[in-house]
Amino acid sequence: MATDTITESDKKPPISRKRRIIEAIALIVGSTLVIGTLSSIALLIYTKDANEPTVHVLDIPLGSYDRILEGENVLDIPSTWAFYAGDAIVLDNKDDVTHTIGTWSVPPNTTRRFGLQPAFGGNFTCSLLPSGTVTLDIQPRGYDFSIIALTTFGFGMSVGVILIIGLTMMRAMGHDEDDDWVDVAFNGEARTDVHV
Repeated sequence: MATDTITESDKKPPISRKRRIIEAIALIVGSTLVIGTLSSIALLIYTKDANEPTVHVLDIPLGSYDRILEGENVLDIPSTWAFYAGDAIVLDNKDDVTHTIGTWSVPPNTTRRFGLQPAFGGNFTCSLLPSGTVTLDIQPRGYDFSIIALTTFGFGMSVGVILIIGLTMMRAMGHDEDDDWVDVAFNGEARTDVHV
């Protein structure tokens, strides 16, 4: 029975420090990108209906103007009112006075709808608050990828480090054939000339 032997010319040369560093960086970056992509897809799937525009209806009752002059916040409007782009304010004025928010005005016994966009945000005069002013904070509507940023980098780097440790252990145990996929990635071809 004939046995094949490994000669010195058949052995792989030792892996250089530069190649190990490149492999480590590639594994960490690759695993972070894969986890980031999967996390982004999950975020888009699970939050797709969470960002639907909201219509905020304010019924302004009769006598509101007098109560506001007395210092009462009749409609419980915050001094800084937060919205997202695409939201709308509907003012249903049942009072006997015209009410305004900035340049928007609603005469008595009138209902008006105002669409909101980030360009409309700012500090405005407002007849609906005792202070006489309101800040409209209108944020763009979109997905907040900062939610997944920290976990993506942390988990991606952890997976990359685990892959590096696994590759190092395989090499230390002498499983040269397990490195063929690395040769394909870095050199374009696997070694097939090693016989055991």
